[in-house]
Amino acid sequence: VSGTVPLMEASGAMRVATAVAGVLVLGVVAGCSGSSDSGSGESPSADVTASESASPAQTGEPAGKPNDVQELGPKRILAQASKAAMSARSVRIIGESPSASLDLVVTKDSSDGKRTAGDTTLKTRVVDGVIYIKADEAYWTEAFNQKKAKKIGDKWVAGELSNPKLKSFKQTSTMKPLLTQFLRLDESAQVGEVGVAQGQPAVPLTASIGTLWVATTGKPYPLQLNSSPDQPEVSEVTFTEWNKKVVIKAPPKKQTISLADLA
Repeated sequence: VSGTVPLMEASGAMRVATAVAGVLVLGVVAGCSGSSDSGSGESPSADVTASESASPAQTGEPAGKPNDVQELGPKRILAQASKAAMSARSVRIIGESPSASLDLVVTKDSSDGKRTAGDTTLKTRVVDGVIYIKADEAYWTEAFNQKKAKKIGDKWVAGELSNPKLKSFKQTSTMKPLLTQFLRLDESAQVGEVGVAQGQPAVPLTASIGTLWVATTGKPYPLQLNSSPDQPEVSEVTFTEWNKKVVIKAPPKKQTISLADLA
């Protein structure tokens, strides 16, 4: 490997700026010769298909009956939000900070979307324990070399998430490990007055490093996460399109290349 691509890791409960950067995990994927291309079988090509399902209202109207989470303490509100989130079929997570961004649709065992840090953007898709990564020539040249970058071209690079060298991607590509990084509180957390987040009634849980908004009607889904204004980077993460039926399919064989073939 002639160069490296920075691996950004999340640190600090509810620290949105670094959390957004952390889930980008623009890490080196070179040298992963232990990977196998489980996407080698023929699969229909599709990004994401979703059926219509209830999603948060965008007009300020309640999404359902009151759930009264605002009457609870911060730890219990977070527990209720985490339970609702983890039981959902899917969610779209959009994160923005001055240095990084994220837009992923995630389910319990798959995901599809893009991650950006600086001038680097990765498209990623996870299906059946395999991650497919698409990036530009500059990224692959830095991760491998120019010859291998040319070989990759416009293909998706496929690797098993069980590969230890893809650990960071494994932690940020499906619902449970990804949401766990966001749904945290520190001991300073306090419950605020009910307001509006993502177009529906919500209660804020405000800690020293940020505020998590939780729906007070319908299921207590997390709706929005904002960093504190005094954080190094003021950032925001939104959680939308909860519990839709989503089907994410792997790219077809002809559009993929295995990490093992690049070793």
